[in-house]
Amino acid sequence: MKSLFTVIISVVLFLFCCSANANWTLVNDLSSLSFVSTKNQHVSEIQQFKTLKGELSPTGKLLIEIDLTSIDSGIEIRDTRMREKLFVVDKFPTANVSAQLTSNLLSLEEGDSILVTLPAKLDLMGMSKKIMVSVQVTGTANNGIIATSTQPILISAADYGLTSGIEILQKLAGLNGIGLTVPVSFNLLFIAD
Repeated sequence: MKSLFTVIISVVLFLFCCSANANWTLVNDLSSLSFVSTKNQHVSEIQQFKTLKGELSPTGKLLIEIDLTSIDSGIEIRDTRMREKLFVVDKFPTANVSAQLTSNLLSLEEGDSILVTLPAKLDLMGMSKKIMVSVQVTGTANNGIIATSTQPILISAADYGLTSGIEILQKLAGLNGIGLTVPVSFNLLFIAD
């Protein structure tokens, strides 16, 4: 009886240590990051970035890299213009998000979920700003984690030096206007290494 108890305790401690010391990697094919742009005051369109990289350390340090060259608006000429005139990808090919997650978010059992608002930092176009992210974090099978925005994150073009690029896009497309604030939403899956 005593040896069975010892084996059970050992297995529980091993599983806890594996979970607490896990590294998580973002699964690009099962993750998404999209935003809504508005032109001519009343026409809104969903656009997305197709390539994301991310890591979550055992201490809760989160790093996400957004490949700005992977912009997908559904219109190739617009994608090219956004790469060249808005994001200036030859100088700034990526945007980066970093945050610190608390330990309770790293130890969720499969199906358990927590709603939380976290401070994060967005580095874009050589500028860095703090953003607040409302997210639902859910544990999945095999010690995975899904993070889903519960409210859009409002990103202002002026905060990141994007206003002049938007003005260029507006002229090239012959539009009356393009909104200077975009709501961003995401669904990110991380699996343990």
